[in-house]
Amino acid sequence: MATWSIKPEWKKSIIERNHLSLGDNKIVIETGWRWGEFHIQTPPSDGDTPPVLEEGVDLYSCGYDCEMIELDDGCWEEHDFDDCDDETREWLENFFEEGNSWLDLEDNGWSNDDCEMIINCEMAIERVD
Repeated sequence: MATWSIKPEWKKSIIERNHLSLGDNKIVIETGWRWGEFHIQTPPSDGDTPPVLEEGVDLYSCGYDCEMIELDDGCWEEHDFDDCDDETREWLENFFEEGNSWLDLEDNGWSNDDCEMIINCEMAIERVD
C-alpha cells in the first residue's frame, strides 16, 4: 500500500457536511475549513501512481481508504433545516441562538448519520511513505 497526503491548494476550500436525523427530521451542518490534510491509501497494484481525485469529490466515498489528519481554522458554519417540520425547525433555531453547538444535538436524541469531506479546489497530492 502507498499512503498519500491530500491538501487543498487554496484556503477555505474544505467543506465538511454532517447529516443528522431525529425521526423524520433531517438536518445538514456544513462547516468550512481554511486548511487541512487527509491521508489516502492506494492498493499495492497501483504502485507509485497517485490517487485520482476530482475537485469536489467526497473523500470519504471516493473509492480509497481515507483518514482525516487535521482540519484547521473553521471559518463558517451553515445549518440546513429544510427537511424538518415547523416545530423542529423552531426548536433548532432557538437551540443554536442559545449558543449550542451542533455537536450537542446527540445529547438531545439526534443521530449523526453521515459525514462528507470535500476539497473544493485543486489538490496537492504527495506520497508520504
